[in-house]
Amino acid sequence: MRSLSLCDVEQVDELAWPENYQEITLNSPALLVLTDFKKHKPLVIDEDVSAHDTEQLMMHAHVRLKIVVDKDNKFLGVVSLMDINHQEIMKKVAAGYKHDDLLVTDFMQPKSALKAIDFNDLKNAHVGDILETLKTNGERHCLVINREKHNIRGVVSASNLVRTLKLEFDLSYPPSFVEIFNLIHA
Repeated sequence: MRSLSLCDVEQVDELAWPENYQEITLNSPALLVLTDFKKHKPLVIDEDVSAHDTEQLMMHAHVRLKIVVDKDNKFLGVVSLMDINHQEIMKKVAAGYKHDDLLVTDFMQPKSALKAIDFNDLKNAHVGDILETLKTNGERHCLVINREKHNIRGVVSASNLVRTLKLEFDLSYPPSFVEIFNLIHA
């Protein structure tokens, strides 16, 4: 490794901007708000990680959703920070579980309980279509799957939509799609 030389920035007063920057609106292609796992490594957690460690890892990394995988990196489900927060852990302890025995799998949403948007449908959709589709579900994240290849292609996040659409919304807790929809149509 080598150390790069640092330059003075005193004479610099312009910012570089993307050449093809486009404002994202409800009429923009839905693919623009997809966190595409072909471009961004999915955030995963192993099935045998403790619930406490999972919560701590997610909080420290400012991550609200992780994909739970087995030892062979096969998809098992998802866990959100809301699923595995301290209060939810304490509910299980109060129900008789030992704190140290609780794993991420005790709090995850298993794949059998999840619904997703098909990637082929998303290719022809708009951002507004995502909101319309998900408003009644009240979810904060939605997986996007490629049914032909039997894989998870990505995820759509309500928090990302709020930032992208530049909506005035308190992000100290993740907004649901219903809340975003109501904010846009207020």
